[in-house]
Amino acid sequence: MDCNDARPLLNACADGELGAADALRLDEHLAQCPQCAAALGRLRALQSAVREGAPYYRASPALRARIAAALPPVPVTDAAPPPRSASRPRWLDWFDWSPAVNAACAALTVAAVAVGLAQSALRPSAQDVLTDELVASHVRALVSARPVDVISTDRHTVKPWFNGKLDYAPLVLDLAPEGFPLVGGRVDYVAGRRVAVLVYRRSQHPVDVYVLPPGTEAGVAMERQGYQLAGWESGGMRYRAITDASAADLHAFVQAWQAAARQ
Repeated sequence: MDCNDARPLLNACADGELGAADALRLDEHLAQCPQCAAALGRLRALQSAVREGAPYYRASPALRARIAAALPPVPVTDAAPPPRSASRPRWLDWFDWSPAVNAACAALTVAAVAVGLAQSALRPSAQDVLTDELVASHVRALVSARPVDVISTDRHTVKPWFNGKLDYAPLVLDLAPEGFPLVGGRVDYVAGRRVAVLVYRRSQHPVDVYVLPPGTEAGVAMERQGYQLAGWESGGMRYRAITDASAADLHAFVQAWQAAARQ
C-alpha cells in the first residue's frame, strides 16, 4: 500500500469503520509513513474538537423559519396558551421554539463546523506541497531524454555553468571518493522559483540534490511514493535530496556531503 491507497481509508479508520484486512494493511503503511500517520492524527484531533469544543452559533431568523416550515404541524389542543407577560416584548416570541427545532438547529451548526474543520485538517501542508514538487521534478528527470543540462564529473565545470541562470551560486562537491560520483546539473522550478539541481549517482540510482536559497519553504517528508528524501542546511543554504536508492544510501550521501562541506 502506498500513500494514494492509504489516504481514502483514513476517514474510515478514524471512525473505526475499517474492515480487518484494510485495517491491517493501513497499520503497516502508517508504521512507515509519518505523513499519513500525521493526517490520521489530525482527523482524530478534529473528532475530539467537534465533540468537546465546537462552538454554538444561533441560527438566523430566516433559517429558523425554513426549519419550522419543514417540520410537521403541532397538533391543536384545547388548552389555552400561557398568558403573555405585559412586560415581555412581542419580538421575543421568535425565540420560543420547540425542542425539535432547537435540536435541528444545533445539528446543522455542528455539521457546518465539522465540515469547516475537516477541510482545514485535510488541506495539504507546505511540507506536503514541497515534497510533491520534489517528487514530480525527480520523476520528470527520470523519464526525460535529457535529465541533466550540463553533463560533467568535474565540479569546476558544473559550478560555473549556473552563472547567469540563477541569482545565487550553488556549492558543488566532488563525492566520487565516497561512492557518489557527480553526473552534472540542471535548473528546475521548485517552491515558486528557479533552483539548482545537482545530480549524483549511486550505482545505477541518480541522487538529485536541490539547492534552495534562504527564505525558501524547505520542509520535506522522509519518504514519498517509494522515493527517499532527506534535508539539511549548510552555509546558509537549504538542501533537499531525493533518490530511488535505499534510505541507507541516502543517509550515507548526506553524511558524505556534510563532511566534504566542512573541509
